[in-house]
Amino acid sequence: MQETVALWVAVLLAVLLGCDGSQIFLVFLACLLPITLELVNSAMEIFMDHILGATYREEIRRAKDMLSAAVCLALLIGYCGSVWVIFFANK
Repeated sequence: MQETVALWVAVLLAVLLGCDGSQIFLVFLACLLPITLELVNSAMEIFMDHILGATYREEIRRAKDMLSAAVCLALLIGYCGSVWVIFFANK
């Protein structure tokens, strides 16, 4: 939910600050990256929990941690990229 709000805020900010169409689309795509990876993360966690049940396994915990780290990196890359496009690209 927060990622979706951030996407629309970033796109609205790009529009209000006069970015051209290609920059707005780039901001949209950059903000879509974390949402996409969050969906993959959630699907994989549900799949792992369904297959293994309530059984604790260290390698599954590590896999879930790595998926969460990938989401964190996607947030960083996507939102920093959006900020760069909005405020610094072609200015």
